[in-house]
Amino acid sequence: PLVPPELQFVLEADSERRRRGQVPRVTFLGRGPADPEHQISGSLELPRQRERRCASATFRLHDDIRDKLRPIAVTLAFAIGGTRGGHRGARGTALPPLAPAL
Repeated sequence: PLVPPELQFVLEADSERRRRGQVPRVTFLGRGPADPEHQISGSLELPRQRERRCASATFRLHDDIRDKLRPIAVTLAFAIGGTRGGHRGARGTALPPLAPAL
């Protein structure tokens, strides 16, 4: 059976501040137990082409922040995974699964 691919993603807020050793100014709500407070990760199933999928994320601004003038940058990292197939070609030879491209 063919398993649809997944889009795996990680949203990170205030990554520039973290690189400078400063504390992030936000906490993502609804993040997983393995995610630090300034990150949220997840995945979306990609069942077929041209079908839209959405994910939403909410973060809360900390009460005690001092830097209120600089914008809070959010970065997105993503990868496609989960492509496994059981299709067989002619004469019983297995074809390698083709991974989708972004």
